[in-house]
This record gives sequence, structure tokens and C-alpha cells, in this order.
Amino acid sequence: YQTGSGFVGSEQCTLCDAGSYQTGSGISSSVKCVLCDAGTFQTGSGMQLSVDCTLCDAGTYQTGSGALLSISCMLCDSGTYQSGSGSAVAGGCILCDAGTYQTGSGAPTSVRCILCDSGTYQT
Repeated sequence: YQTGSGFVGSEQCTLCDAGSYQTGSGISSSVKCVLCDAGTFQTGSGMQLSVDCTLCDAGTYQTGSGALLSISCMLCDSGTYQSGSGSAVAGGCILCDAGTYQTGSGAPTSVRCILCDSGTYQT
């Protein structure tokens, strides 16, 4: 985008910030830069499409828009997993089934939920 008038070169146009993108041309304000959706992040500046926003990995979620880094994607709690990418809510993390447990955080599949040993149970 470019906020002034009478400039002679494209180098005087300002890139939209990381965490956002802008699909149009001839834009004169940074408010026209669209924040990447929740469940995504984007590290570069000057991006042109929503697909330039990267989905958070399975086992994570991210609730805010305009995230700049992958560390903005929060790990699902222990005892849960989340197999899809791009989750925008902590509620997308699914509890391991009864009879299983999971001690780590950020599990991407139910395979990480471990069966209780013989002689034990979990409800």
C-alpha cells in the first residue's frame, strides 16, 4: 500500500505486515491488509493471498487472527489429541478414550493415547 501521492517508484509502496495479506492493487491504507485467520500464522510481509497464511499443525490450535509465528500455535493439553491442521479453538483438542492416557502435549493422533496396563483401568 502507499499512503501519499505523487510518488514515482514502486519501492515507495509499503508491504503489508507479517500476519496479513492483501489481494487488491492501488490500496492506500494498511487497514486494507487482511489479518490471517485464527488457526493460521504467516511470517512474511507483502503477502497477496489468504493461502499464504500457514495452517497450524495437527496437535495445536491458535485462537487469534494475525499470528506472526508458528509458536503462536498452542499445543493441545496432555490427555488430548487433535488430528486436523488449522484448528482455531482449544475445544478442537479431543480427549483420549476411556481406558487410555497420554502424558505429552501436542499429540497429533489418537495413536498417542496409550492403553492402560493389565490390572488397571481408567474411566
